[in-house]
Amino acid sequence: MPTWLPATRPAMPEPHQQRAPDCAILRVPGLGGLHLLHATRDDRAAGMPSRSEHHHDIWHCVAYAAGRGTCLLDGAEVAVRSPCIVLTSPGQPHCFSRLPGEDAVYHEVTFAPDRPGALAPWPDLLRAWTGVPCPLPAHGPCPVACADDLGAIAGRIAAVVREGRPEGPALLQGLLADTLLTVFRHLVADAERAAPEDPLESARRFIEHHAEDPIDLDAVARAANLSAKHLGRAFAARYGDPPMRYRRRLLMRRAAVLLRTSDAPVERLAAGLGFDDWRYFSRCFRAEHGVPPAAYRRG
Repeated sequence: MPTWLPATRPAMPEPHQQRAPDCAILRVPGLGGLHLLHATRDDRAAGMPSRSEHHHDIWHCVAYAAGRGTCLLDGAEVAVRSPCIVLTSPGQPHCFSRLPGEDAVYHEVTFAPDRPGALAPWPDLLRAWTGVPCPLPAHGPCPVACADDLGAIAGRIAAVVREGRPEGPALLQGLLADTLLTVFRHLVADAERAAPEDPLESARRFIEHHAEDPIDLDAVARAANLSAKHLGRAFAARYGDPPMRYRRRLLMRRAAVLLRTSDAPVERLAAGLGFDDWRYFSRCFRAEHGVPPAAYRRG
């Protein structure tokens, strides 16, 4: 195990990265809050003739989606070949800058503690978030779907920051939670995954990535290259719910996380999850969880 050093420089985004607002805080039991700093999708910055490691009090989630190259990690040069993932913890020496001739393309989500000293390596962070042991390597191969999912999350984070909507912080809290859950699902949970070209899995992932957007059954069917009628039957047979009911239940699960991990008003959470009418959102939440949002938040 490496000996991680105290931070020596702040975590500042590169010019092409989207910086999140300071209020995008996600609470983790026992650790305090996580502050989403920035994200980038398809980082293709040109190679540098030289590079050196640095360290700071932040977490990086870097998913290599294409090409190959190297990075620096814990004092050593590490070969990376897509699809693979690198998870760096606070104080861990690293550098993701490319060398000339390397064509590795990666997605990145970066976050920090909202108070000094609230640090933990990735396995402990994920265990605190999920409640189960999470043995994680600092780097290694990952499923194509993992890199794709993290790329979609990074792209969504960047879009939310650019749009600057009032409900942005609530959306970003949910997207940071999605980042943790995506790492857990693909790298810890031993669940079976459908082949990437499976149209039903394509439909499910489209819903996961666009649940907060105003999508309908036709949009999901187009993403899966299926007819809406066939998709509805086959999706329900595999996943237990028709596509749009699956979407609503997904939104209610995300709502439950946000209610327990943020202080945002119910009206703002509802808007961030794509609901124009917070009263309708409350009815949907009660139908799914048995209690209204305010009672669920009180615990």
